[in-house]
Amino acid sequence: MALVFLLLLASAILGLATSLFFRAWAMAPVSLLLAVASAIFLHADGFGFAGGVSAIIGCVVASQIAYVVGLFMTSRLDKPEDLTQDEVDGDPNNRGEQNVSDEDK
Repeated sequence: MALVFLLLLASAILGLATSLFFRAWAMAPVSLLLAVASAIFLHADGFGFAGGVSAIIGCVVASQIAYVVGLFMTSRLDKPEDLTQDEVDGDPNNRGEQNVSDEDK
């Protein structure tokens, strides 16, 4: 039983690390890697088919939940001022373009 908890913890850490460094498409190979590695470890420990499959599904789900949590954490760290553009002050820029509101006068 300790092996299952260790695999779940490792899966969650791997999912969190994936969310911090890669995009969503990277979860496909990570999930495949988790399923194969979990199957190998569980088979070596003597788990049966039903117990092994449920543990593998749990590992993949834990990884994907950790991925979503990681995405949520990184999106919350973005500063709102990074999302806005610079305000136009009406002065001409280096190309000589002026503020649009000046043309309405």
